Amino acid sequence: MKIKPLGNRLVVKLVKKKTTTASGIIISSEEKNEQAKGEIIAIGGGQGSEENITNLKLKTGDTVIFGKYAGDEVESEPGDTEVYKILNGKDVIAIVE
Repeated sequence: MKIKPLGNRLVVKLVKKKTTTASGIIISSEEKNEQAKGEIIAIGGGQGSEENITNLKLKTGDTVIFGKYAGDEVESEPGDTEVYKILNGKDVIAIVE
């Protein structure tokens, strides 16, 4: 998928980790926590704001944590099982190292 975000936005590919309870019920990481995790695949130019995304020192390939309900989900191409979100830079809570 080829998406170029505008302004202070970034595109992340969601990282889904499934956990299984003792009784065998599978719970995805999104249902369990109020935060979500994703890998940055594209970053906007960040012009025109004091809270410029370039000041956050984010780069493509970084794994970031953001609010579960932050951003907008983007449908992937047919047959693609990946889930993408477009986030504002201010929605990023942390970088996973």
